[in-house]
Amino acid sequence: MLIKNKEILIKNGGDEFGEGRKLLLDGIELALKEVSSEKSIFKNVKLSDSLLIVKDKVYNLNQFNHIYLAGFGKASIKMTEALLSLVKIDEGVVVSNVDFNGFNSRIKYIKGGHPIPDEGSIAAGRKVLNLLEKIEEDDLLFVLISGGGSSLLEYPLVSLEDLKETTKLLLSSGASIDEINVIRKHLSLLKGGKLSKRCKGRVISLIISDVVFDSLDTIASGPTYFDSSTFRDAMDVILKYGLINKIPESVKEIIYKGMDGEVEETLKENDESLNRVDNFLVATNYDLCIELKNYFDKKGINSVYLGSSIQGEAREVAKVFGGIAWEAYHKRLYFKKPLIFILGGETTVTVKGNGKGGRNQELSLAVTPYLSKTKSLFVSFGTDGIDGNSPSGGAICDSNTAKRAESLGLDYRVFLDNNDSFTFFNKLNDTITTGPTGTNVMDVMLLFTL
Repeated sequence: MLIKNKEILIKNGGDEFGEGRKLLLDGIELALKEVSSEKSIFKNVKLSDSLLIVKDKVYNLNQFNHIYLAGFGKASIKMTEALLSLVKIDEGVVVSNVDFNGFNSRIKYIKGGHPIPDEGSIAAGRKVLNLLEKIEEDDLLFVLISGGGSSLLEYPLVSLEDLKETTKLLLSSGASIDEINVIRKHLSLLKGGKLSKRCKGRVISLIISDVVFDSLDTIASGPTYFDSSTFRDAMDVILKYGLINKIPESVKEIIYKGMDGEVEETLKENDESLNRVDNFLVATNYDLCIELKNYFDKKGINSVYLGSSIQGEAREVAKVFGGIAWEAYHKRLYFKKPLIFILGGETTVTVKGNGKGGRNQELSLAVTPYLSKTKSLFVSFGTDGIDGNSPSGGAICDSNTAKRAESLGLDYRVFLDNNDSFTFFNKLNDTITTGPTGTNVMDVMLLFTL
């Protein structure tokens, strides 16, 4: 059982919503298994004698003198294990955010920091830079990229402390991941295509997407893909969110120098080094959502997939879900109930309080009062299993959640104002607990209208 507290979550739904809760949670478990890091590699990478087939491209491994590996992100451990079962790696470095005993003597594992980079992140960055210096033109480098890679692998142009402070400010500002990564790329020696540019050999990047639109320049800050943003764009993000007087001076100095042409820009589209690089998406939020739809279809429940590009402030996005639930309850939609709306994406939270939670739990909390006027259920879950600064991956709620909370003296508005969604749902035993799942394809949101 992937969801450790599934039984209590189902029980909390009572006679009215228990079965609905079970259906949604079972679906999430099945879909996560189908887009697991290992399956994503095995579905897209095949080996026939010395021929490596990645999707529709074929490589003769005998043509390479040495084969190296650099893996970073929340899915990097499982991705590496899958690849090692297919290909012999001469040397590599892997970084993720969990304790791990390691692979073999040829592969160095380092635990890094997430969502804030730490000494481990810098150590991993240094190891990757050293690895890149060894690679010659007749060598091959596998790069395994997944969500969380931006903080887990780093070698910055500023001090670690200044990078930490900048990251904290950006994460609490309400900036989107695209905007945050614009700044990250311009403060790094590895991001924004700089990793692949430093590699003389052939590069094969296998990528699990954790961003809206599956933009290769945004996933883990695009270490093997060209970047269209500039230092000017980085400064625009700082100004947009009122951070100009809060950002460390060293960060502003790098950006100002970059704007004046004194610091090298990120890799651009016409750079010749890109001819040595092949990037492959091996898992996306779309894949997860389609697995969910197939599961619900097999169960005989109508479902509709509305895309994987949900964005915006969590409590504002909640109004959309609330509106859909109300319209469905009053039979003003051209769909037959019961019906499950399947969506993916990644909302943001502008942190103003000092509570515990994350964007998925905050979204579920903000949806809660709307559901009380309908007959429906809602789940928002981060596929990496960790939501914000809490130990849970998301939360589930239904039309009775507000009433249950009121009976315990809990006012959802107080918890929402303090960004304390985890405490609210934890008191109701409605947080979804999986621990790290070993993958990351953004968030999934399910609205079940009865």
